[in-house]
Amino acid sequence: MLKEYTIANIITPLIESGIGIIRISGKQSFEIIDKIFNAYNPLFKKKESHKAYLGIVHNSNGIKLDEALVLIMKGPHSFTGEDTVEIHCHGNPFILKESLKEIIKQGARKSEAGEFTRQAFLNGKLDLTQSEAILDTIKANNQKALSLSLNQLEGSLKNKIGLLKEDLISIIAYLEATIDFPDDEIEESYTNDVINSRVNKLLDEINKLLKSYSQGKIIKDGVITVLIGRPNVGKSSLLNSLLNEDRAIITHLPGTTRDAIEEQINIGDLILNIVDTAGFRETEDVIEKIGIKKTYEYIDISQLILFLVDATQGLTSDDLLMIEYLNKIEKKYLIVMNKVDLIKEEDIKSEINTIYISAKEGLGIEELKNSIKDLFIKDEIEDYCITNLRYFESLVKAKEALDIFQESIISGIVPADLLAIDLKDAYIALAAITGDDFTEDLLENIFSKFCIGK
Repeated sequence: MLKEYTIANIITPLIESGIGIIRISGKQSFEIIDKIFNAYNPLFKKKESHKAYLGIVHNSNGIKLDEALVLIMKGPHSFTGEDTVEIHCHGNPFILKESLKEIIKQGARKSEAGEFTRQAFLNGKLDLTQSEAILDTIKANNQKALSLSLNQLEGSLKNKIGLLKEDLISIIAYLEATIDFPDDEIEESYTNDVINSRVNKLLDEINKLLKSYSQGKIIKDGVITVLIGRPNVGKSSLLNSLLNEDRAIITHLPGTTRDAIEEQINIGDLILNIVDTAGFRETEDVIEKIGIKKTYEYIDISQLILFLVDATQGLTSDDLLMIEYLNKIEKKYLIVMNKVDLIKEEDIKSEINTIYISAKEGLGIEELKNSIKDLFIKDEIEDYCITNLRYFESLVKAKEALDIFQESIISGIVPADLLAIDLKDAYIALAAITGDDFTEDLLENIFSKFCIGK
């Protein structure tokens, strides 16, 4: 499936900066660079791999475009596994565009999104888990997410899935042997009980991976957090306090927030995708009614509710009804008693799921942040924590196939050739994670999410 062509693109942001980089990859890379680059060092003609050469980049008319540094990398010892050239020039968008235009004129094709990484996968430099880890590394916005993506890039998940596939293959090979050579003696180490025990271990490992998904997804994508409460309890003040900026309008008038305001904040290694909603109350205002309806829609999709209450009033009948509703739909929530600066210290009680703060004065905000982190972030995470829905779905398929296999082998009435089919289905599901079994549609879906030049 590997295409024989040369691709090129600008791989740094197209903004004024100190350095901009253009990458050329493919069998014509060295031929193209010879046509547009005059190196100061005559040894450049030898194209010694992993060497940098200073010189002048020019167009086909001999007009100078820039003084640049050119890096030569011979395949397979490059990112893509192909002959690769990188031009490191000044980060002037005009210079970069003109240089790329000249490279394309000389025979290269402008790369599509993710095409360099796709070539690396097709050339066996990366498996799919490592390819997708590149995108996760680019997008990581906290230390735990970065650690997970770098571990995956180094092959932690690839190696884990590889061990599971090896175990499956050995069992499949045994079953196939009993079909093809029924008269031969069968090793006692491969009794049904032993096979069942080995499949149990496989299921244990798969279940661990599946269990890690909720934690991994939270680390990678964050927590959908919704601020709710009656009007004028300080939801917008809390949002501004968490953001350290005046994002939401604050007045003494109830019902100021009529539409949801969405923001993203980092609390240590946890991302909060936070939504400030309209206060819930009886109202005749048509626009406010729409806002309150949206509040309930956000509650439905939330992973955490910060339920704000005016500490000077305590829990009202409306608040208690809302708490009853949240318990009924089994939502994770914290009761946040705001305006603590306006009540006596002896009135502050230590209750489960209740945090006392003053959004206006900044009191209790750190305690609130720590309480949120404790709900979602564990101190230790596995190196191969699952963060990708595609992996999760493939693992579910593998688990289902192994469950069917176990039911069949316990029954003792299913022939070996049918048993092998279930194990093969499990193997195919695992192979789809690493990319041993892939389709063009799968690759298109994965690599189209990458940025241009990667």
